[in-house]
Amino acid sequence: MQRRLTEQLKRVPDVPPLRTGITTQVAAGGKRLRAALAIIASELFGEPAGTCLDFAAAIEHLQNLSLIHDDIADGDRERRSQTAMWVRHGVGHAVNIGDGFLPLVTLSILEAPYADAVKLRLFQLLAEYGLEMVEGQTLDLNLRAKTDVSLQDYFDCTAKKTGALLSLATVGGAVIGGGHDEHLVLLREFSTLAGVAFQIRDDLLDVEGGKGRRCGSDVLEGKRTILTVHAAQHAGHRRRAKLFAILDKPRAAKSPAEVRWVLDLYHDLGTDAFAHSVGGELLDEASQYLFRLPDTTAKYRLLRLARYLGARRH
Repeated sequence: MQRRLTEQLKRVPDVPPLRTGITTQVAAGGKRLRAALAIIASELFGEPAGTCLDFAAAIEHLQNLSLIHDDIADGDRERRSQTAMWVRHGVGHAVNIGDGFLPLVTLSILEAPYADAVKLRLFQLLAEYGLEMVEGQTLDLNLRAKTDVSLQDYFDCTAKKTGALLSLATVGGAVIGGGHDEHLVLLREFSTLAGVAFQIRDDLLDVEGGKGRRCGSDVLEGKRTILTVHAAQHAGHRRRAKLFAILDKPRAAKSPAEVRWVLDLYHDLGTDAFAHSVGGELLDEASQYLFRLPDTTAKYRLLRLARYLGARRH
């Protein structure tokens, strides 16, 4: 897949920092989990892994687009332990670099050796799940102005913001592999639940460290994570008021001591244990959908990958 990414980048005009930015973002690495989901999903139905590489590359391009734009929206200065694109090149160029990945998504599918009907189906999924991702980001931004966020609010937001891209990867891979409609439904349900569990683990890594950026970044951004929701429900009036007073401050106005206070509050209230428990339950529920798929070696690889989603250390 890395070779195909490189080949596609050669088609981009050599106009810095667009090409430089795109190349840098791809070279920064990442876990390629969504690409792996697409490939394994295609293998579920007997398709060789190589057949799905073009679509896997499209998924990676879309992921890079969302990460660059998310960093701008959140004010994060680091990504994958490197300087964020907007800090390196400025907001205007970073937006443009992120936008540059969208035609690469399209080219990856258009130039793939798939039947026209499969390509059309993939573009339909791209539109459907792409809109869900945008809706999820909108919900995420809106939640940051609320002090009465419920677990259901969090789940609704995360199922779209994070679960939609996992669903696009998994369902799209199954389409390439030749899965039937009932298989696609099972994989959609699995991916949505696994996506929420994945985000819960991401929330925990912000406290534990290992996200490739500063510990407590979610606090600096004022995000309403599952840790925030649980803490708000158990902190008592005084500490709850202080929690949201800190979260609602502008990023630059928050002191390291205030960020530390929030992280300590999460720990004192057992929010990490609660989040671990919820994430585990979601993965167990997600796995039940996989057990109903054809009994192939790929199914068990997908189950192992699902477990990794909830236990990863970075």
